[in-house]
Parts: sequence; structure tokens; C-alpha cells
Amino acid sequence: MITKEFLKDVEIFKALPDDQRAKLAGLARAETFKKGDAIFRERESGGKVFVVMSGVVEVGRFGRADGRFTRLARLERGEIFGELALVEDAPHSASAIAAVCPETRVGVWETSALRTLLAEDAPLANAVLRALVVKLSHRLRGASEAVLTLLRTLDITHA
Repeated sequence: MITKEFLKDVEIFKALPDDQRAKLAGLARAETFKKGDAIFRERESGGKVFVVMSGVVEVGRFGRADGRFTRLARLERGEIFGELALVEDAPHSASAIAAVCPETRVGVWETSALRTLLAEDAPLANAVLRALVVKLSHRLRGASEAVLTLLRTLDITHA
């Protein structure tokens, strides 16, 4: 079960008032995955937004030739993932795998229900979407720094 108290630990929901967190909690359900289980795979349709309740989720891609998993991010309690499904109807660009711990619990929202709630509650939509944009901005900056570091390591840049 997802509670409004738990949502205080989720970066994009922590600034919301209790009544708005309660609405979000009421739409979510909890799912448990064993270590190594795929929560979703690259190229599968989106349609859900997730948050780590306990355990660890690794987001990455499987190599086309060798099938090896390359981790792009490691997410722990309170981290949101699959959030792009909220803003676009596109397949996942990476896979999310339960990792490290014997079990990982995640909160799950169907994007259709979440979109309906946000359409009906403009203040909630404004707060959630603004926090989501900030989160995505931080991730983009981190990815840009990682690419720059890689390019410098490979001595490809002219900086």
C-alpha cells in the first residue's frame, strides 16, 4: 500500500499538501519484484510511472550483440522512474531491473489515471509537473556531464 506519508519521501511529491498526496496515494498500488526481475524492458510500451518504495532498481540497456546489461542509473527509496510515460506515449528507452536486494517494492501509477487526476486538479498538476521538470533537468545535466567526461576520457573533445 502506498501512503501519503511515504510520498513525503518522493522528491516530486514532498512539497505537496497532505490532501494532494492522499489523492496520489489512492491511485497507486504496490508491486514486489525479486532480484533480477524486469520491472519493464526497453521498447515495451510505457503506460506506468513507478517509485522505489524499498530495495534497488537499476535502469540500463541490454547490449544487442552480447545481451549484457549496462547500468545507466541506480535508484533507491523515493526515486521516480518511468516518468516519461506521463508526458509522452512512447516505448521505454531503457530497462528497469530489481537489483541488489532479494526483493524490491515499487509504487505504480497507471498513466491514464494519473493524467485524469492532473487534468481535474490544476494546482496538483502544476506542482507535480513543475517538480518533474526540475527532476528531469537534473538528470539531463548529469547525463551531459557523463557524456563530457566520457569524451574527455576518449580524448575526443577539443576543450
